[in-house]
Amino acid sequence: MSFPGAKRVLPTKINLIRLKQRQKVVKKIQKLLEDKRDILLIYLRKAIAEYQKYYDEYAEHLSKAQEYLTLASVQAGSLETKQEVVYIPESLRVKMFMRSAFGVKIPVVEFELSDVKANISLANSSPYLDAAAEEMQKALKALTKAVNAEMSMYRIMNELRRTQRLINAIKYSVLPEIQRNIKFVKQVLDDRQREEFMRLKLIRKKLQSRRVA
Repeated sequence: MSFPGAKRVLPTKINLIRLKQRQKVVKKIQKLLEDKRDILLIYLRKAIAEYQKYYDEYAEHLSKAQEYLTLASVQAGSLETKQEVVYIPESLRVKMFMRSAFGVKIPVVEFELSDVKANISLANSSPYLDAAAEEMQKALKALTKAVNAEMSMYRIMNELRRTQRLINAIKYSVLPEIQRNIKFVKQVLDDRQREEFMRLKLIRKKLQSRRVA
């Protein structure tokens, strides 16, 4: 019987003990990786749920803001409405830092939300315009949470793929090779033991025959 990958192992009792110890260690590592995979799946499901929740909130607040802007334009006129919002910044600054979730580094973004209402001339401001500003602030906050949840999803999925590759490598390559080597060494040692037993049996038989003679 042949044992692929086992020829490099010297068939000794010491090596057999070492191989069995290595097998135990590798199985423990496999169990830890499987536990990590299960926990990452929990984090992933949570991130997906959060993304859907906050994206829906963002879409809802943005839709309301657009409705209020339309009402403000109807009430005060489109030209006056444009003049009211002319000082609102067109871009937002972003802060970014990293957080860790079960060993996975995940980027976190925070929009530096300027007070939109503070940039509106409140003296002649339409209440619809104020309502639109409030809804826009809520939309931006929800968008921030949705973006962070989306980045968490991608980072966790990448870590899941990496963890699963390690599990597969252990399951289909590392452990089978160790087990083949253990089987090979055990068979060689068993064969040697049988040979030794037969040799001792022959020696005993010869000694007994000499005594009889």
